[in-house]
Amino acid sequence: MGIRSLTFRLPILGACIVALGGCSTHSPSSARQTDEAGPHETWHAVYLQGSHLGYLHVIEETKSQASPPVIETRAEMKMAMKRDGQEISLEMTSTCVETSDGKLVSFREEQRLGPTPTVKTGQVEGGKLVVKTVTGDHSNTRKIDLVEDAGGMFAVDHSLERKPMAPGEERTVRFFEPTLGAWATETLLARDYEQTEMRGGKQELLRIDSTLASEGQLQPIRSVRWTDRDGQTLKTEKPGMQQVTYRTTEEEATRSDDEPSFDLMRGTVVKLAEPMDGARTTRVVRYRVELADGNPAEIFASGPTQHVKSTGPRTAEVAVTSMDPQSPSCEDAAGSASDDDRQPSSLIQSDDPLIVEMAREASSGQSTVGEIAVALERYVSEKMTAKRNYSTAFATAADVCRTLEGDCTEHAVLLTALARAAGIPARVAIGLVYSPADQGFAYHMWTEMLIDGCWTPLDATLGQGRVSADHLKLTDSSLTDRSGFAGFLPLAEVLGQLKIEVLDAR
Repeated sequence: MGIRSLTFRLPILGACIVALGGCSTHSPSSARQTDEAGPHETWHAVYLQGSHLGYLHVIEETKSQASPPVIETRAEMKMAMKRDGQEISLEMTSTCVETSDGKLVSFREEQRLGPTPTVKTGQVEGGKLVVKTVTGDHSNTRKIDLVEDAGGMFAVDHSLERKPMAPGEERTVRFFEPTLGAWATETLLARDYEQTEMRGGKQELLRIDSTLASEGQLQPIRSVRWTDRDGQTLKTEKPGMQQVTYRTTEEEATRSDDEPSFDLMRGTVVKLAEPMDGARTTRVVRYRVELADGNPAEIFASGPTQHVKSTGPRTAEVAVTSMDPQSPSCEDAAGSASDDDRQPSSLIQSDDPLIVEMAREASSGQSTVGEIAVALERYVSEKMTAKRNYSTAFATAADVCRTLEGDCTEHAVLLTALARAAGIPARVAIGLVYSPADQGFAYHMWTEMLIDGCWTPLDATLGQGRVSADHLKLTDSSLTDRSGFAGFLPLAEVLGQLKIEVLDAR
């Protein structure tokens, strides 16, 4: 039914992690001293759970004809995998221009996750960073205050190459990350040189533990990188996700198997010891959750339908209650909506004429907000039931309303757009849902609407008129032009290291 996958959870997280910490270029001493050195390029192979997903290709070049001279870094990433047997692909291209001392001048990033690409550009002008986001016919421009001495998306690699770290050293690098849509801070702690597994055998490399945080991001993202004595990054890893990027040859990075071997649906389910009978009809469920590394009480969201209580440094108890959208009750957990929850964006085009017409058609004859919300959920579920499609990584609401194809993310973005078009504040929720076929929890996305002051969940993928207690929420996002996909990064902290136990259900 499409509920067993949060469509782009690994591609986007992989893109973020690779772009934020997995790129390296040639040593600046050779790439930047003279024009005659020409462009320098590196190739990186991306693996997930041992499967080769694709590659990252980075080219760095000094533009001495500019006044003053600048450093231009270009990166192209391509990944391919399966989802329930259907092949999906992700493409991202990035260009960043910095001054010779590492200050951001401009950037351009293009993501291709569905029929319509999203392009972000940024230019430093008059003490501001002017960022423009374009998806199809929708565009948004905003001005962001500059951060002193902050660089572009490759600032960490450039910092390490300019001055390689020594064991025991700690360093902080500030930079703008387009995928997150915000200034980010990466804290680096160098451990020691160690024999490190590489594709061609072991090498003695410096292990550096990395912690990434950005504005508005609740949970930092942790990863590991290994550098040689020149400060060049040769390997990065997100241990929980079992995602590894190696610097290698072009032939190794771009090698193409007959077909992708990693399947998102089958490779990321959190299995239960026993089946959860009657999951779709549950009204109250109490779970025990555990993380191999991290505090789940800081990662799982608390709200009107979900209460989280820490039971240890790595364990928590999560109580989930199903809420009736016709008569929601949130007591001391009343919510409020921001402009981002009401307005159209490049992913949620609630002002699209077809979406406006769909919202009018679906809500016709309904009087209360709760009745309209349920009618919108039913409308999306019925319209899309016959056309489940797993081959698109992520489609915008404007794409979905025309194709009526997709899985949980497409159902969620269309329902969110219809709600906003009908005047109901709405956002997406990201988390997990029980998959009977897999006897476990799979990553999923649904919609939340503000009804009578309560953020109330509805799931157009299932179309039940209310969300049962088999949904575990990690976070929510308005999918704004400002933050883009940053709301999905908490998934990086649970993928591959989460355990779930059902304590009781009714």
